[in-house]
Amino acid sequence: MNEMPVSPEAPKKNNTTMIIIIVVVVLLCCCCAVVAGGWFFGDSIMQSLNF
Repeated sequence: MNEMPVSPEAPKKNNTTMIIIIVVVVLLCCCCAVVAGGWFFGDSIMQSLNF
């Protein structure tokens, strides 16, 4: 009998670290966008809110 050898399956990689890094980067980009928007358009926003 000539059977094909069964290779062990590669263990699944844990992607939680990559997911956490991606979420942190996206949140950081969103926060930077809000800060930049407030920096450039803050006066007009405050004026429209009657402050």
